[in-house]
Amino acid sequence: MSIAKTITQIVVAVLAAVLPSVVVGQSLGLSGWVNLIVLAAGAIQVFNASNAIPGWPIAKAIASGISAVGVVLISALSDSGVDSGEWVQIVTALAGVAAVYAVPNRGAARAV
Repeated sequence: MSIAKTITQIVVAVLAAVLPSVVVGQSLGLSGWVNLIVLAAGAIQVFNASNAIPGWPIAKAIASGISAVGVVLISALSDSGVDSGEWVQIVTALAGVAAVYAVPNRGAARAV
């Protein structure tokens, strides 16, 4: 079984932790840390999703998308607005969905 898509999602979570301070010079607030946790949990979702299910060749990208939607909702609903660090995390999460989708499926587990 290939874990390339899971590693991609883990890289997205790490980037979401680092990029706000690098890009806008802002440390993570409470919602930023919650976003990071949601993206890390997304790696578990991506790992557990099976692209071997007939008719669901993009299940891992959908799992990544669910965590990205969580980041958007947390950022939008956590306080009075979305700050620049949260925007960086949102863009990172959405780019992560595209990256998980783009990584090829290799060595898919056989359906039993």
